[in-house]
Amino acid sequence: MFSYRTLIATDASAWLALRKEGARVAPKGFLVTLDEVRKMDEAGAQKALEFGGMRGVFEDETLVGFCGYRPQQLQRIRHRAELGPFYVTPSQQGSGAAQVMMKGILEEARAGGVAQIELTVAPDNARAIAFYKRQGFQKYGVRPDAIREGGVPECELLYLRWVN
Repeated sequence: MFSYRTLIATDASAWLALRKEGARVAPKGFLVTLDEVRKMDEAGAQKALEFGGMRGVFEDETLVGFCGYRPQQLQRIRHRAELGPFYVTPSQQGSGAAQVMMKGILEEARAGGVAQIELTVAPDNARAIAFYKRQGFQKYGVRPDAIREGGVPECELLYLRWVN
């Protein structure tokens, strides 16, 4: 049975472990590099979680996935929220954990008056793109030179979903 909730400081150790795993096994899914993640200790993870922008999906009491969720605060853009990174440990991919996390995000967005959720994804991350499309996200653009890997510019795809 999966559950969804905001991650808090006591989740820091589990979140940091998953964050390191994600940066190692799915580096294109994160803006942060594995070297950058390795520099974070548990105290740094606790501090990062205090901002309240990270959500998790749990199987019983075990954190199996996480995602960033940041509703905009300024009056003219309060109808928007950013999603990402979005990660589920490989052993739980295809188990329904990702859908539980996305359902939690959508319910939270509706309750908070968010009308659209936006995210970015690497063009070669076919699995993530397929998941987002199944969840109702639509591509609306491309950001050129979004990141640079080894000095080489790479673009990212822009997706959004209307919250009904």
